[in-house]
Amino acid sequence: MWNLSEQIDHLGAVMCADEQGLGKTIQAIGVANARGFERIMVVGPASLRLNWIRELEKWHMYNPGIQVVMPGVKNFRPDPALSLVTSYDLAWKLKKQYKPDYLIVDEAHHIKNPYAKRTQVVLGNAIEKWGGFVQDTPTIFLTGTPLPNGRPNEIWPLLRRCVPDVIDRLGNRAFIQKFCTYYDDGYGGVVVNGAKNTRELFLRLRGSGFMTRRLKKDVLKDLPAKRYKMVVFPANSKELRKALEKEDRFSIAEINENGGSSLGVSGLPEVRHEMGLAKVPQALTYLRDFLIGGTAKAVIFCHHLSVMAELAAGLGEYNPLLFNGSTSPKRRQEIVDSFQTDPARRVFIGNAAAAEGITLTAAQDVFIIEPEWVPGQNDQRVDRLHRIGQEGSVLVHYIVVENSLDAKILGASEKKQRDIENILTGSY
Repeated sequence: MWNLSEQIDHLGAVMCADEQGLGKTIQAIGVANARGFERIMVVGPASLRLNWIRELEKWHMYNPGIQVVMPGVKNFRPDPALSLVTSYDLAWKLKKQYKPDYLIVDEAHHIKNPYAKRTQVVLGNAIEKWGGFVQDTPTIFLTGTPLPNGRPNEIWPLLRRCVPDVIDRLGNRAFIQKFCTYYDDGYGGVVVNGAKNTRELFLRLRGSGFMTRRLKKDVLKDLPAKRYKMVVFPANSKELRKALEKEDRFSIAEINENGGSSLGVSGLPEVRHEMGLAKVPQALTYLRDFLIGGTAKAVIFCHHLSVMAELAAGLGEYNPLLFNGSTSPKRRQEIVDSFQTDPARRVFIGNAAAAEGITLTAAQDVFIIEPEWVPGQNDQRVDRLHRIGQEGSVLVHYIVVENSLDAKILGASEKKQRDIENILTGSY
């Protein structure tokens, strides 16, 4: 069995890429307990800071006390005797001030761009290999979606920084040429749009001992598989027909190639917003039918705040709880606890802020009103329910309009998902 504790001692830095819901947090803290690490530094999304404090206080056997870096605090001076929890956006303040015994990098897919500030703060300059917290600190990277778009170059910064020999010390461009499909952007660069040589990359990763990838179907054998239901509504309102007409201006092929980066295409975000709002009346009818029919609790995911607000207004009788990027860390935990324990709190409505680091196993139905277009992001949302502690079968309801971009893109995402699993698990 792949042993995190032994491998981190051997390699210095490892990745736990287990599927969402298999307890990566507990495993990471377990490594600290097994190795006797006292002062732990956690770097991750800002929304997960308080969750990490709770988990460290609960499970870390050698906890010396915990400090947290919060926004708005000037001239922060870390106590070198304590553990520390910070966000990607604030980690730069600590680069030369704090040296932990052990580093945990949570949701490590956030450092997939080698030129981004957050990547270089954590890893150092991935091209020249200097600086960064991972320089000589035992490190574990945690992510259930190491290839969120199915493109091998997304994992290159971690490979280059931690196990460069596994990829023959290939630079970014050479790595792309070997393991990615791409085209020239016309300005001297390239645009990656897929994967190639996936079998070879999988064998290199597997042989390195750098990464483990366990699936829920292999570990939680009593956890029922997720079930999916595509709920397709006709465009039977003026608002929906108008939104569909505007969507027709955009190329499905281009969106499928570029994934999330397509959202920068002029006018596309506005059209997605218009479609989300136009779907609300039909979505509310569908949701109410389930809640009236006996569904105890419902988790709803959207993309836009205004869509969340309209759904909440339409479901007011069910005491909806709203969770978004402006929700304070303290309030986030209160919302999760309330949904998990209070029978009267039957509806949870969240956006991308609720896609990581929380548990919503009190529900078995999740309704995706505005699906994401990047493979893995929808699964991140669903896996808030489908994880350790879930006692029922999770049913995923994708709410789409006939012939919409959502319907077409969800139907075309299968190949990207196959590339991801080919690279990570060798599923051929």
